[in-house]
Amino acid sequence: MKKFVGAKELADKWGVSERRIRLMCQDGRIEGAVKLGWSWSIPSDTPKPFDGRHMRQYKTGSVRLGSIDVTRINRLMRDNEISDKLFTNVRTDDYIAGLILLGFRLDGRQMSRAEVLSVFSQNPARSLSYADVMRIAAFRSLFLRAQVLLPDYNVRSVLSLHGSFCQGWDDRDSSSFRAGDAPDSNIPVSLQMETFFMQYDREWKSIHPVFKAVLLLCEFIKDRPFETDSGLFALLVSCVMLLAQGILPPALDQDDLDELNATLALAVRKANYEDLARLYERCILKAYSDVFQVS
Repeated sequence: MKKFVGAKELADKWGVSERRIRLMCQDGRIEGAVKLGWSWSIPSDTPKPFDGRHMRQYKTGSVRLGSIDVTRINRLMRDNEISDKLFTNVRTDDYIAGLILLGFRLDGRQMSRAEVLSVFSQNPARSLSYADVMRIAAFRSLFLRAQVLLPDYNVRSVLSLHGSFCQGWDDRDSSSFRAGDAPDSNIPVSLQMETFFMQYDREWKSIHPVFKAVLLLCEFIKDRPFETDSGLFALLVSCVMLLAQGILPPALDQDDLDELNATLALAVRKANYEDLARLYERCILKAYSDVFQVS
Protein backbone atom coordinates (compact mmCIF):
# COMPACT_ATOMS: atom_id res chain seq x y z
CA MET A 1 0.00 0.00 0.00
CA LYS A 2 1.32 3.44 -0.91
CA LYS A 3 2.45 5.47 2.10
CA PHE A 4 1.54 9.14 2.49
CA VAL A 5 3.11 11.75 4.76
CA GLY A 6 2.28 15.27 5.87
CA ALA A 7 4.11 18.53 5.15
CA LYS A 8 6.07 18.45 8.44
CA GLU A 9 7.34 14.90 7.95
CA LEU A 10 8.42 15.63 4.39
CA ALA A 11 10.08 18.88 5.49
CA ASP A 12 12.17 16.94 7.99
CA LYS A 13 13.11 14.40 5.33
CA TRP A 14 14.19 17.03 2.77
CA GLY A 15 15.76 19.42 5.28
CA VAL A 16 13.56 22.40 4.46
CA SER A 17 10.91 24.34 6.36
CA GLU A 18 7.32 23.11 6.61
CA ARG A 19 6.19 26.43 5.10
CA ARG A 20 8.40 25.76 2.08
CA ILE A 21 6.73 22.38 1.58
CA ARG A 22 3.27 23.95 1.76
CA LEU A 23 4.22 26.63 -0.78
CA MET A 24 5.62 24.02 -3.19
CA CYS A 25 2.40 21.99 -2.83
CA GLN A 26 0.30 25.08 -3.60
CA ASP A 27 2.44 25.81 -6.68
CA GLY A 28 1.96 22.25 -7.96
CA ARG A 29 5.67 21.49 -7.66
CA ILE A 30 5.34 18.34 -5.55
CA GLU A 31 4.09 15.39 -7.54
CA GLY A 32 1.04 13.62 -6.11
CA ALA A 33 0.33 16.15 -3.31
CA VAL A 34 -3.37 16.40 -2.42
CA LYS A 35 -4.95 18.92 -0.07
CA LEU A 36 -7.26 17.41 2.54
CA GLY A 37 -8.97 20.19 4.45
CA TRP A 38 -6.17 22.29 5.95
CA SER A 39 -3.41 19.71 5.50
CA TRP A 40 -1.47 18.16 2.63
CA SER A 41 -1.19 14.44 1.94
CA ILE A 42 1.96 13.63 -0.04
CA PRO A 43 3.35 10.30 -1.34
CA SER A 44 6.36 9.45 0.82
CA ASP A 45 8.44 8.47 -2.22
CA THR A 46 7.68 11.58 -4.30
CA PRO A 47 10.89 13.04 -5.80
CA LYS A 48 12.24 16.32 -4.49
CA PRO A 49 11.71 19.03 -7.12
CA PHE A 50 14.63 20.97 -8.54
CA ASP A 51 15.57 24.12 -6.65
CA GLY A 52 14.73 27.12 -8.79
CA ARG A 53 17.45 29.17 -7.07
CA HIS A 54 20.00 27.19 -9.09
CA MET A 55 18.47 28.66 -12.25
CA ARG A 56 18.68 32.37 -11.45
CA GLN A 57 20.89 32.96 -14.48
CA TYR A 58 17.89 32.03 -16.65
CA LYS A 59 15.38 34.06 -14.63
CA THR A 60 17.36 37.29 -14.84
CA GLY A 61 17.73 37.28 -18.62
CA SER A 62 16.39 40.33 -20.46
CA VAL A 63 12.94 39.59 -21.84
CA ARG A 64 11.79 42.31 -24.21
CA LEU A 65 8.04 42.19 -24.61
CA GLY A 66 7.74 45.50 -26.42
CA SER A 67 4.28 47.05 -26.70
CA ILE A 68 1.10 46.44 -28.65
CA ASP A 69 -2.25 48.22 -28.68
CA VAL A 70 -4.53 45.94 -26.65
CA THR A 71 -7.38 48.47 -26.51
CA ARG A 72 -9.38 46.83 -29.31
CA ILE A 73 -8.70 43.33 -28.00
CA ASN A 74 -9.91 44.34 -24.52
CA ARG A 75 -13.06 45.87 -26.00
CA LEU A 76 -13.79 42.83 -28.15
CA MET A 77 -13.21 40.54 -25.18
CA ARG A 78 -15.59 42.64 -23.04
CA ASP A 79 -18.33 42.87 -25.70
CA ASN A 80 -18.16 39.29 -27.02
CA GLU A 81 -18.45 36.51 -24.48
CA ILE A 82 -17.03 33.34 -25.96
CA SER A 83 -19.02 30.74 -23.93
CA ASP A 84 -21.27 28.87 -26.33
CA LYS A 85 -20.50 30.99 -29.38
CA LEU A 86 -17.73 28.69 -30.55
CA PHE A 87 -19.97 25.63 -30.35
CA THR A 88 -22.76 27.17 -32.42
CA ASN A 89 -20.72 29.17 -34.93
CA VAL A 90 -20.51 27.64 -38.42
CA ARG A 91 -17.05 29.18 -38.91
CA THR A 92 -15.51 27.59 -35.83
CA ASP A 93 -14.36 24.30 -37.36
CA ASP A 94 -12.55 26.01 -40.23
CA TYR A 95 -10.89 28.36 -37.73
CA ILE A 96 -9.68 25.48 -35.54
CA ALA A 97 -8.60 23.50 -38.61
CA GLY A 98 -6.29 26.35 -39.60
CA LEU A 99 -4.54 26.22 -36.24
CA ILE A 100 -4.17 22.44 -36.43
CA LEU A 101 -2.67 22.67 -39.92
CA LEU A 102 -0.15 25.23 -38.66
CA GLY A 103 0.68 23.02 -35.69
CA PHE A 104 1.45 20.09 -37.97
CA ARG A 105 3.61 22.34 -40.16
CA LEU A 106 5.57 23.49 -37.09
CA ASP A 107 6.32 19.81 -36.50
CA GLY A 108 7.50 19.39 -40.10
CA ARG A 109 4.38 17.60 -41.28
CA GLN A 110 1.98 18.34 -44.11
CA MET A 111 -1.77 17.76 -43.98
CA SER A 112 -4.72 19.04 -45.98
CA ARG A 113 -7.64 21.05 -44.66
CA ALA A 114 -10.04 18.45 -46.06
CA GLU A 115 -8.33 15.74 -43.98
CA VAL A 116 -8.65 17.77 -40.79
CA LEU A 117 -12.28 18.69 -41.43
CA SER A 118 -13.10 15.04 -42.18
CA VAL A 119 -12.29 14.23 -38.55
CA PHE A 120 -14.62 16.98 -37.34
CA SER A 121 -17.43 15.46 -39.41
CA GLN A 122 -16.78 12.07 -37.74
CA ASN A 123 -15.91 10.51 -41.08
CA PRO A 124 -12.07 10.54 -41.05
CA ALA A 125 -10.23 10.34 -44.36
CA ARG A 126 -8.65 6.94 -44.97
CA SER A 127 -5.30 8.62 -45.54
CA LEU A 128 -5.11 9.54 -41.83
CA SER A 129 -3.54 7.28 -39.22
CA TYR A 130 -5.41 6.44 -36.05
CA ALA A 131 -2.99 8.56 -34.02
CA ASP A 132 -3.51 11.60 -36.28
CA VAL A 133 -7.29 11.26 -36.04
CA MET A 134 -6.93 11.26 -32.24
CA ARG A 135 -4.56 14.24 -32.31
CA ILE A 136 -6.96 16.30 -34.40
CA ALA A 137 -10.03 15.33 -32.36
CA ALA A 138 -8.25 16.01 -29.06
CA PHE A 139 -7.05 19.44 -30.19
CA ARG A 140 -10.59 20.48 -31.15
CA SER A 141 -12.14 19.07 -27.98
CA LEU A 142 -9.64 20.73 -25.65
CA PHE A 143 -9.85 24.01 -27.57
CA LEU A 144 -13.62 24.10 -27.12
CA ARG A 145 -13.37 23.20 -23.42
CA ALA A 146 -10.47 25.54 -22.74
CA GLN A 147 -12.33 27.92 -20.43
CA VAL A 148 -12.58 25.23 -17.73
CA LEU A 149 -9.26 23.45 -18.26
CA LEU A 150 -6.46 25.53 -16.74
CA PRO A 151 -7.37 27.35 -13.52
CA ASP A 152 -3.65 27.70 -12.78
CA TYR A 153 -0.54 27.73 -14.91
CA ASN A 154 2.06 25.41 -13.47
CA VAL A 155 3.85 22.20 -14.33
CA ARG A 156 1.07 20.01 -12.98
CA SER A 157 -1.77 21.66 -14.93
CA VAL A 158 0.20 21.64 -18.19
CA LEU A 159 1.12 17.97 -17.79
CA SER A 160 -2.55 17.24 -17.10
CA LEU A 161 -3.48 19.06 -20.33
CA HIS A 162 -0.86 17.06 -22.23
CA GLY A 163 -2.22 13.84 -20.75
CA SER A 164 -5.68 14.73 -22.04
CA PHE A 165 -4.25 15.61 -25.46
CA CYS A 166 -2.53 12.20 -25.74
CA GLN A 167 -5.35 10.12 -24.27
CA GLY A 168 -6.08 7.05 -26.35
CA TRP A 169 -3.05 7.15 -28.63
CA ASP A 170 0.03 7.82 -26.45
CA ASP A 171 -0.83 7.27 -22.79
CA ARG A 172 2.55 5.88 -21.71
CA ASP A 173 4.63 9.06 -21.31
CA SER A 174 1.92 11.69 -21.64
CA SER A 175 2.08 12.93 -18.04
CA SER A 176 5.80 13.68 -17.87
CA PHE A 177 8.34 15.73 -19.78
CA ARG A 178 10.80 13.94 -21.99
CA ALA A 179 14.13 12.83 -20.60
CA GLY A 180 17.27 14.71 -21.59
CA ASP A 181 18.32 18.34 -21.83
CA ALA A 182 16.62 21.29 -23.44
CA PRO A 183 18.06 22.19 -26.87
CA ASP A 184 21.25 24.29 -26.80
CA SER A 185 21.73 23.86 -23.06
CA ASN A 186 22.89 21.41 -20.44
CA ILE A 187 19.72 21.92 -18.42
CA PRO A 188 17.26 19.01 -18.05
CA VAL A 189 13.95 19.74 -19.75
CA SER A 190 12.00 19.16 -16.54
CA LEU A 191 14.12 21.74 -14.69
CA GLN A 192 13.86 24.23 -17.54
CA MET A 193 10.06 23.96 -17.59
CA GLU A 194 9.75 24.18 -13.82
CA THR A 195 11.86 27.33 -13.77
CA PHE A 196 9.86 28.86 -16.60
CA PHE A 197 6.56 28.30 -14.82
CA MET A 198 7.90 29.72 -11.56
CA GLN A 199 8.73 32.90 -13.43
CA TYR A 200 5.53 32.75 -15.49
CA ASP A 201 3.29 32.55 -12.42
CA ARG A 202 5.13 35.10 -10.28
CA GLU A 203 7.07 37.67 -12.27
CA TRP A 204 4.78 37.75 -15.32
CA LYS A 205 1.47 37.30 -13.51
CA SER A 206 0.20 40.82 -14.22
CA ILE A 207 1.15 41.16 -17.90
CA HIS A 208 -1.55 41.10 -20.56
CA PRO A 209 -2.80 37.63 -21.63
CA VAL A 210 -1.60 38.18 -25.22
CA PHE A 211 1.99 38.44 -24.00
CA LYS A 212 1.52 35.45 -21.70
CA ALA A 213 0.24 33.39 -24.64
CA VAL A 214 3.25 34.44 -26.72
CA LEU A 215 5.66 33.48 -23.92
CA LEU A 216 4.01 30.06 -23.60
CA LEU A 217 4.16 29.38 -27.32
CA CYS A 218 7.81 30.36 -27.60
CA GLU A 219 8.93 28.35 -24.56
CA PHE A 220 7.26 25.15 -25.75
CA ILE A 221 8.64 25.57 -29.27
CA LYS A 222 12.13 26.33 -27.93
CA ASP A 223 12.40 23.55 -25.34
CA ARG A 224 10.30 20.87 -27.11
CA PRO A 225 9.48 19.30 -23.73
CA PHE A 226 7.69 16.24 -25.16
CA GLU A 227 8.86 13.51 -27.52
CA THR A 228 6.40 14.41 -30.29
CA ASP A 229 3.95 17.11 -31.41
CA SER A 230 5.81 20.02 -29.81
CA GLY A 231 4.49 22.53 -32.35
CA LEU A 232 0.90 21.30 -32.26
CA PHE A 233 0.81 21.17 -28.46
CA ALA A 234 2.55 24.56 -28.16
CA LEU A 235 -0.25 26.12 -30.18
CA LEU A 236 -2.85 24.31 -28.09
CA VAL A 237 -1.36 25.54 -24.77
CA SER A 238 -1.18 29.10 -26.08
CA CYS A 239 -4.80 28.98 -27.34
CA VAL A 240 -6.12 27.43 -24.13
CA MET A 241 -4.48 30.21 -22.09
CA LEU A 242 -6.18 32.92 -24.18
CA LEU A 243 -9.58 31.21 -24.18
CA ALA A 244 -9.42 30.76 -20.41
CA GLN A 245 -9.01 34.56 -20.21
CA GLY A 246 -11.99 35.11 -22.51
CA ILE A 247 -9.95 36.07 -25.60
CA LEU A 248 -10.27 34.43 -29.02
CA PRO A 249 -6.91 32.94 -30.07
CA PRO A 250 -5.28 34.25 -33.26
CA ALA A 251 -6.64 33.12 -36.61
CA LEU A 252 -3.34 31.58 -37.75
CA ASP A 253 -2.99 29.15 -40.62
CA GLN A 254 -0.23 27.26 -42.41
CA ASP A 255 0.11 30.28 -44.71
CA ASP A 256 1.46 32.17 -41.67
CA LEU A 257 4.25 29.64 -41.11
CA ASP A 258 7.12 31.72 -42.52
CA GLU A 259 6.21 34.84 -40.53
CA LEU A 260 5.64 32.83 -37.37
CA ASN A 261 8.98 31.05 -37.71
CA ALA A 262 10.77 34.37 -38.24
CA THR A 263 9.21 35.98 -35.16
CA LEU A 264 9.83 32.85 -33.08
CA ALA A 265 13.49 32.83 -34.11
CA LEU A 266 13.87 36.44 -33.01
CA ALA A 267 12.23 35.67 -29.67
CA VAL A 268 14.44 32.64 -29.06
CA ARG A 269 17.74 34.25 -30.12
CA LYS A 270 17.33 37.71 -28.63
CA ALA A 271 14.44 37.36 -26.14
CA ASN A 272 12.61 39.96 -28.25
CA TYR A 273 8.91 39.07 -28.30
CA GLU A 274 7.53 42.26 -29.79
CA ASP A 275 7.13 41.05 -33.39
CA LEU A 276 5.55 37.80 -32.21
CA ALA A 277 3.13 39.74 -30.01
CA ARG A 278 2.23 41.99 -32.94
CA LEU A 279 1.52 38.94 -35.10
CA TYR A 280 -0.73 37.59 -32.35
CA GLU A 281 -2.47 40.96 -31.98
CA ARG A 282 -3.20 41.22 -35.70
CA CYS A 283 -4.42 37.63 -35.98
CA ILE A 284 -6.58 37.86 -32.83
CA LEU A 285 -8.38 40.83 -34.39
CA LYS A 286 -8.72 38.76 -37.57
CA ALA A 287 -10.28 35.92 -35.53
CA TYR A 288 -12.96 38.24 -34.12
CA SER A 289 -13.65 39.54 -37.63
CA ASP A 290 -13.70 36.14 -39.36
CA VAL A 291 -15.37 33.99 -36.68
CA PHE A 292 -17.64 36.38 -34.75
CA GLN A 293 -18.07 38.85 -37.62
CA VAL A 294 -17.26 41.84 -35.38
CA SER A 295 -14.55 44.49 -35.58
